[in-house]
Amino acid sequence: MPARHIALSLGAEGITYLEPHQWQGFVSYRWLNADEGYVGTQVDPTYKSVVGARIAIHSFDVNATYALTKRFSVSLTMPFVAGEVSSFREHENDGIHRHTMSAGGLGDIRLVGNAWLFDPDEQKAGNIALSLGMKAPTGDDGAADLAYRTNGPVLRPVDIAIQPGDGGWGLVMEFQGFQKIFKNAYAYASGFYLANPREVNDTETVIPVYGAYRLNSVPDQYLARAGLSYTVWPEQSLALSLGGRIDGIPVHDLIGGSDGFRRPGYVIAVEPGLILSRGKNAFSLYAPVAVERNRQRSVLDVQNGGHGPGAFADFTILASFSRTF
Repeated sequence: MPARHIALSLGAEGITYLEPHQWQGFVSYRWLNADEGYVGTQVDPTYKSVVGARIAIHSFDVNATYALTKRFSVSLTMPFVAGEVSSFREHENDGIHRHTMSAGGLGDIRLVGNAWLFDPDEQKAGNIALSLGMKAPTGDDGAADLAYRTNGPVLRPVDIAIQPGDGGWGLVMEFQGFQKIFKNAYAYASGFYLANPREVNDTETVIPVYGAYRLNSVPDQYLARAGLSYTVWPEQSLALSLGGRIDGIPVHDLIGGSDGFRRPGYVIAVEPGLILSRGKNAFSLYAPVAVERNRQRSVLDVQNGGHGPGAFADFTILASFSRTF
């Protein structure tokens, strides 16, 4: 999950800008569980009995932002992930014997620079921030675990969905914005795009795909959110929000090739949220609920005349805490 490099906390007074030389620490947590497979936008009726994959992912982003001035700052994000995939297909593939493969550890670190487009002293009711930086391949893109086959256990790379890293350097582009609409009400929007120029890494799929083991793709990622926030209890700086979001992996990358094994697609969700501010501290809780899921055809699917399935979560839990120093 991409972390917000500048944490928007829209309370009764709007956003609180960082002062020069201030620090902001930010910790976010994501949980999801996916066991329903889709082909395109339709549920795959054979997924649970043939593939049977159940994916559970816990991830943390630890972020530190340092304000050079009131308009310019730099942010370092260190992600940590722990995931597991329980399935039939990666093992005996008989629809009876289910086993679990897991992986975890440090993910791919991101370093970005942030800039408010307008002077914070003059634009207290609304502003836009742009971020630009890089992602380093610090996470393990070849994590392995035991796969149980009919002739015994073998050490194989885990599914691409729970690999801690993707194996490529990336370009991080992000924007955030907010605007006061009327007393205690704000509109917000944010977007994130990670461009990965590397086409494939050196890790094979856990099982053959279209008759052969394939190298994993190093795909781009994107996220967009928009909605409204309203302070329901101004004295306690308690706000509720409601918006929409889309998370996805594109079929084709912005830079470089798009071959290799990937599961492109997107989830559109309705995102209710709660934000609580206390002086230098802020806490938020969001629970996006999926309303549309689409497992799109990859380049590999098109080349082989197929359309592989993909699992999507019905909902996700996102929690975060930030403190200004």
